[in-house]
Amino acid sequence: MNLVDALRAGADAGGWLDRPAYEVDGAMLTHAAVYDGAARVAGALVASGVRPGDRVALVLDDGPDFVLAFLGAAHAGAVAVPLNPRLHPDELRQVLGAAGPALVVGRPGFSAAGFAVTTFAALDGAEPVPVTPRAVDDQVYATFTSGTTGVPRLCPQLHGDPIIHHRSFAVPALELGPDDVVHSVSKMYFAYGLSNSLFFPLLSGSRVVLNPEAPLVDDVLAIVDKYNVTALFAVPTFYSRLIAHPGSDRLANLRVAATGGEVLSPALEERLMEVLGERLLNGIGSTEVGQAFTHNTRAARRVGTAGRPLPPYDVRVVDDEGEPVDPDVLGRLQVRGPTITLGVHEDGTAKRTDDWYATGDLASIDPDGYVTVTGRLDDIENVGGIKVHPLEVEHLLASHDSVREAAVCAAADDDGAVRLRAYVVRTDGPLDDTDLADALTALTRRHLTAYKVPREIVFVPSLPRTGSGKLRRHVVRTWRP
Repeated sequence: MNLVDALRAGADAGGWLDRPAYEVDGAMLTHAAVYDGAARVAGALVASGVRPGDRVALVLDDGPDFVLAFLGAAHAGAVAVPLNPRLHPDELRQVLGAAGPALVVGRPGFSAAGFAVTTFAALDGAEPVPVTPRAVDDQVYATFTSGTTGVPRLCPQLHGDPIIHHRSFAVPALELGPDDVVHSVSKMYFAYGLSNSLFFPLLSGSRVVLNPEAPLVDDVLAIVDKYNVTALFAVPTFYSRLIAHPGSDRLANLRVAATGGEVLSPALEERLMEVLGERLLNGIGSTEVGQAFTHNTRAARRVGTAGRPLPPYDVRVVDDEGEPVDPDVLGRLQVRGPTITLGVHEDGTAKRTDDWYATGDLASIDPDGYVTVTGRLDDIENVGGIKVHPLEVEHLLASHDSVREAAVCAAADDDGAVRLRAYVVRTDGPLDDTDLADALTALTRRHLTAYKVPREIVFVPSLPRTGSGKLRRHVVRTWRP
């Protein structure tokens, strides 16, 4: 079973082959044109020497070129590896070295020493070839983890995995269909954006509006307004910027506003719900799983949680010894399901597991099965021998009207004492920095135990984030005011 065959067969059965699939700046591509274009690209790849199982790296922005190159690689039986074209050259060399592609497809003028490189234009005019047969457990694509700890890891997914993700998440949680217009702020070179903009719409008959540029609030709101977007995907921090914009009333026409990738703070969730109401649906997933494995849905939603497990995935919370804990007890989150990949073996095969996988999240599960994520295990700070979960402090700071976002870490003073320091991105407001710092310190003292109160507030223009929007806490820990 080749995934491309399954996608086209679904479009044929659903009756949407001739409907719009992708739109960029007014240019439109139908679902049928997507598969025809993929066959041409596959022909060029085969002619260039790419063989089934070879990796093809895609250093491309979101756009028709990306879609056709990705599906063309799958059509030819190769393994597509999307890479962020905006990576620093040193980082790009690192991930290319880890991917080991037989061919790199890049933008005009792109080069990568030691690798064969071509452009999409050089692939698009070839004669189409039949779909290369593949087994359901053959690799079809591989994405890198976001690198929040500084070391991205390549995680392959198999030809049958996107269909599982669609049935488990897109159908019950998103309820996507042919009448939906989709826009994902998260790009297709990340696992989250890849499903949002590629697999789910093609399996649902939806139309996708793509933006090849780096996402800006004005551009996203303009896209939502111009194209009558019904389903929007973004990480929480981007939603916080959207609702702070004077034009946020354009979000009122959304049918669903999905968010994931990081913990949604209670204060931000409250502000988002004032604009979006119950259309706001959040959950959690991971690159290793391939997509969300718990999520709120319109039928089952609980404020303050990341929803319930999405079958066929199961979740549990365990203690430090690996034993399951009681409901509402904080512990280590684990997930079990059919698509979990932990990386690749030396021979390039996928490291799959059907055992419980530790996600690295601190969480609890209530008696009704709703999951509340408190933070990351590697986020824990040690202050005077006492463990502090910085997310608790960050969420409290972010509840202030003049704070856009905050990051808290432990830092040693000149005398060697370790105390908490807060880095804050502020909004415009009546308070100057000194008065706002005093107000934030007073706020934390009112609500937190003394050792959790930041001893210093440092205002910064932005926080370091991965391309997918996650906080790079390991970078913040190296900062010195």
